Amino acid sequence: MRASPRRSELVLLVFLAVVFAVSATVVIGSVVHIQRAGLTVEGIEDGAVVTAEAVPGISVTAEDPGVLDRVEVLVDDAVIATRREWDRLTLAGFEPQEGDHTLLARVRNATPLLLDAKVEHAFTITRCD
Repeated sequence: MRASPRRSELVLLVFLAVVFAVSATVVIGSVVHIQRAGLTVEGIEDGAVVTAEAVPGISVTAEDPGVLDRVEVLVDDAVIATRREWDRLTLAGFEPQEGDHTLLARVRNATPLLLDAKVEHAFTITRCD
C-alpha cells in the first residue's frame, strides 16, 4: 500500500511550483520586452576598426520608434548625449579618443526583476594615416 505524502513534501512541492511560475514569468516578460524594443546600432559593426570621422554616422534605431524616447546610450560606461532625428538617435557631440571602446544602447525595463533590452558593440578608433 502506498503512503500518503507528508505535509513537508506538499509544502516543498507548492514552493517549487511557485518558484517555477515566477521564474517563467520573469523570463517570458524579459524576452517580450527585449523583442518589442528591437534595438539596432547602425553605422558601425561589432568589432569594427574605424577612424573618428565614422562616429557621426553611428545611430540607434528601434522597431517601435516610440521606444527611442527611453533609450540610453553609453560609451565605455559613460552616458552619451543623443539627438533624435525622426526614427533614429545619433550621438551628439561625441568625440572618441583613439583606442578600444564599447557602445551600449539600452531601454530599461520598467518592471522590477525583468531584463533591460540592450545592444552592445565593441569598436576601435584608429588614427587617420
